[in-house]
Amino acid sequence: MRSGIFTLMENWHNNEAEAILNSLEIIKYCDSLGLDEAWIGEHHFNNFTLCSATTTLISAALAQTQNIKIGSAAILLPHYHPIQIAEKIATLDLLSKGRFLFGFARGAFPIFNIDRGNNPENNREIMLENAQIVHQLLFKEQVNFSGNFFEINNVSIRPHPRGLIPFYVASDNDETLQKVATLGYNFLGSLTLKENRAQQIHQIFKNNHPKKYEFTLTRAFYVDDNREVAEEKAQMGVDIFTQCMLRANESNPTFESIIKTSDYEEFRAEFFNKDKILETMIVGTPSDCIEQILEIKKQYMPDSLALKLLSPSLEDSKNILKTYKETILPNL
Repeated sequence: MRSGIFTLMENWHNNEAEAILNSLEIIKYCDSLGLDEAWIGEHHFNNFTLCSATTTLISAALAQTQNIKIGSAAILLPHYHPIQIAEKIATLDLLSKGRFLFGFARGAFPIFNIDRGNNPENNREIMLENAQIVHQLLFKEQVNFSGNFFEINNVSIRPHPRGLIPFYVASDNDETLQKVATLGYNFLGSLTLKENRAQQIHQIFKNNHPKKYEFTLTRAFYVDDNREVAEEKAQMGVDIFTQCMLRANESNPTFESIIKTSDYEEFRAEFFNKDKILETMIVGTPSDCIEQILEIKKQYMPDSLALKLLSPSLEDSKNILKTYKETILPNL
């Protein structure tokens, strides 16, 4: 099982520049430790998660590292044109010598229009159509595509990637999962994915995927030699994270207007549910974490585990990762 981190470039100390630079520093530290992957999310109009320019952040992370793979978790495809995304992906692949992982999602609300009238009702269909076009643009010399949302006529992008770029979908919709499995894509699981749902998703991919698929799981994480300290700090980290996510609209008028005109409020309350994150997180002493991760390996069967660090401190985050690498990982 591969190991890495999942970050949303959290603004723990209300300092935007520090938040982004510290997150990149953590990714560099993961690279120096020899961890396998770092996944960067995409959120918009949020004062706490500063990952709106995902491909720019990924480019910076790739430029500052040597071996670790960097993935998007996930690019919100309905809000971009497939030619634009394909060109960026191909360039990232060449700059990084094949270290880019392409994760995508539909997004829970319309961010901005690009002449397609995207909205929560058709974003899923736009996402799937966009992903198929991006795949063709990357791996075919000339592309013609006529769909419900895009018309591509005799397009050959430049540059082309050097090899196969893995595609991952972040979704919990059965129809979407069946479609992407048929297309040969992989799965990116959320912080709160439950065991029974993970097993259902595995079955969907086994039934529909033409070959071996990749299953990446994200989990909130805190480790300390003292179990009580670990649990207390983890609780504090989850509290801050969920409160900031649930109150993001209060500090941004754009976010407030989106919530008033969509059903995102209900989705947000469900997705950033503190109790669900606490229930599925990995926390405790190194021995506790080893036991919990071994159970995850047994029950969820992930190919990759992406840890969402719960500390607001750069040095503390580094210590957590050092403990994971030196004490926990050798026992997995």
